[in-house]
Amino acid sequence: MLAEFDTGSARREENSQNGHEIREEFTQALGGASRKAPDLLAFVGHGKGNRVTVKIRLIGDFRVLDDAGSDVTPNAARARALLAILARSPDCTRSRRWIEQTLWPDRSPEQASGSLRQVVSQIRKAFGPLAEDHLVSTRAAISLVDCTTDIEVDPRSCLDRLRSGGDLLEDVRLKVPAYKSWHREEKSRILQTLERTAGALTLGAGAPPLMGRPLSIEVKGFGESARETGQFIGDMLSQQMAGLISDFGTFDTLVDRSAEAKAGGLTLAIRALTVGEEVQILAGLTAQDSGKMVWSETARLDARAGDLLGQGDVPSLVYHSAERVLTQMLDAREDAGLSLRIDALVNAAIAAMFTYMPGELRRAEALLAEAYALRPLSRIAAWRSLLRQIMLVERTEQNLEELHEEARAFAHAALEGNDGNTLVMSLVAQLLAILENDTVVSAVLARDAVEASRFNAFAHSAAATVALRAGDTAAALAASEHAARLAGRAASAHWFDTIAGLSAISAGDLDQAVRHYERAHARAPHFRAPMRHLLCLYAAQGEAQKSAQMARALKRIEPDFDVLRIREDETYPVFTLRQSNLLPSHEMALDLL
Repeated sequence: MLAEFDTGSARREENSQNGHEIREEFTQALGGASRKAPDLLAFVGHGKGNRVTVKIRLIGDFRVLDDAGSDVTPNAARARALLAILARSPDCTRSRRWIEQTLWPDRSPEQASGSLRQVVSQIRKAFGPLAEDHLVSTRAAISLVDCTTDIEVDPRSCLDRLRSGGDLLEDVRLKVPAYKSWHREEKSRILQTLERTAGALTLGAGAPPLMGRPLSIEVKGFGESARETGQFIGDMLSQQMAGLISDFGTFDTLVDRSAEAKAGGLTLAIRALTVGEEVQILAGLTAQDSGKMVWSETARLDARAGDLLGQGDVPSLVYHSAERVLTQMLDAREDAGLSLRIDALVNAAIAAMFTYMPGELRRAEALLAEAYALRPLSRIAAWRSLLRQIMLVERTEQNLEELHEEARAFAHAALEGNDGNTLVMSLVAQLLAILENDTVVSAVLARDAVEASRFNAFAHSAAATVALRAGDTAAALAASEHAARLAGRAASAHWFDTIAGLSAISAGDLDQAVRHYERAHARAPHFRAPMRHLLCLYAAQGEAQKSAQMARALKRIEPDFDVLRIREDETYPVFTLRQSNLLPSHEMALDLL
């Protein structure tokens, strides 16, 4: 079952020997550029014999200093960028062609080569006599010799600056996509390394408490004689919405409505109008600093019903409020608070992840890694686990076993640090059921997630996944259909339609499965899982033309796709179809080639 998702398988320690040992350990753990015997202590003012070392500051404004502390930084932005690239490269060396493609990707090879020669000349001029010993330029590559960086010498300070809003190469801003990609990925690697090693190196106290983004709540009831009813329902609704929003983002719920508006802060406003026995709800989220409407939606309910919040569109309204917070594109300026920066990175990663395109999946990992290095939150670990599950399903990477292990590791890390977050419980439950064939722990987590917030579509989808793993197709279909209804037209709806499609196949309702997969494909056209299932379902229903069309579409986005592989490769992720005898016949598969 579910092989569609289961492919088978430091502050400085001056004049201290301890400080020297710490830095040696950090350099070994860094796993990045290897320098020609850099003397780390020389960077902080200790003796170093007769060797001269170039010292490079990467975090904050870029600077290059000689041994005497004189500034030998070149003025040109690309010259600074080149030095930073070399300082972070293996053996401090990069090929000329790689540099040209990164700094001048829009120029011809001849023009880019000429530009690189000019930049090297600018560096030599700035370095003066140092250039002869520290800058090596050959026909094939360019190298730095005997250099150290602040990341190696003072990792704790670098981590503190990055956490407090600092950036890599703050004064080097190039509008070049290839350079921006290098900058983003390099910053992610630096943050991961610093975060991973900081605790082991005992470089200082733990990180300060994370202050969440403010979420203010306003509830007002209107109506003739039943204002109290509307107010009460609004209060109940705001509780559920605020709880789920806080699970999906980094928020602190505030009841003080006079609190100062802050960047990234939101106001949740609920208006409840009581007319007779009916209560009409208008809910909205507004950005506190700009007043911009982020989301709004309406619902109505019968005040006489036993389950006030379980009626009609009310459950979807609660889920949509949290999901909109998750998909909101945030502007995390350099001076933004840590919680806003983290949420901006996570939101951007989720947007990239749900495109299902290989390059965007890798970009999502870089963004999540950067957010996780800023603060290793359980929620981020859970998303990183889900991302690897998607990579396995989509077959975008070659290192499947490594992805399995990383997915499990992040799932367990998320669980160990979780404080009852329903999103974390949901994502981990799903992964444990899929990758570890677990129906015990995953069932407990899914049940707890549903009980903690029955409005969380991820919780019901996790319950469906666990039920599928346990062979309870009726429960799986009910839970997955409910998750799909909760999601409605939300940005994540395709995910829940895909799980519902699996459940419908297991329950033998092929028409319903086709409807779910068609919706999922329409909303996420690069998502391969719905396409694989539609190909087979169309073939099973005699829709040869539609099946062939889906096969062609799959071939465009999955380069090694072959219809025969669906039948013959038991590791190909269509296990539910295989178990249900819904794979195309050999003759039909040949016709679809």
